[in-house]
Amino acid sequence: MLKVFEGRCCMEPREESQARDGRRAGSLWTLALAFLHIGATAFGGLGAALALVERELVNKRQWLTTPDVTEALTYTKLLPGSTVVQVISYLGYKLGGWSGSAVATVAFVFPSALMMLVLAAVYASVTAVPAMRPAITGLTAAVVGLLLVTTYRLGKATIPDRITLGIALASFVAGAVLGISAAVIVAAAGLLGVGLYALPLHPQPTQEDTP
Repeated sequence: MLKVFEGRCCMEPREESQARDGRRAGSLWTLALAFLHIGATAFGGLGAALALVERELVNKRQWLTTPDVTEALTYTKLLPGSTVVQVISYLGYKLGGWSGSAVATVAFVFPSALMMLVLAAVYASVTAVPAMRPAITGLTAAVVGLLLVTTYRLGKATIPDRITLGIALASFVAGAVLGISAAVIVAAAGLLGVGLYALPLHPQPTQEDTP
């Protein structure tokens, strides 16, 4: 990561990505099985998927780092479409190039696509069962909890100083209160970060500054 301070440039130490050479995940078959498992158990959308990605690929297999996941989420927020699928495609690319991206995407989407076909066939009968409504309510609450846990973990790893904390809080207010588009928030935050950290008075945080 490049740090600009007092008119000189130097390289700041950064946590190395285990996917740097694109071969850490081993074969495409191993990559497919990992993302198939995530896709089959990621009930609840983006929050649940990110929690499983962190557990399986960062903590358990150590193929990726937390900054890798945060980077994927940041970049894909600027794109239209399903964020979770785009995150998976991006991470698959980091682990295995273009073929890894295709394999990861197909493996992740396949379980949910298959389950959607099954649910579409029995939709009328399932929604007519009164016992399903409390189950859906409980599932929704659990998903919100998983999303909060994932947000906390990502924030703890990527918000090292007051400037980034301020940008994060301002982004939350802009999205939750003002209803501004996520793409606009991400683009504005990126420009703001460039402006603030390019100034000599505000050097980028070093490892010693990280709490």
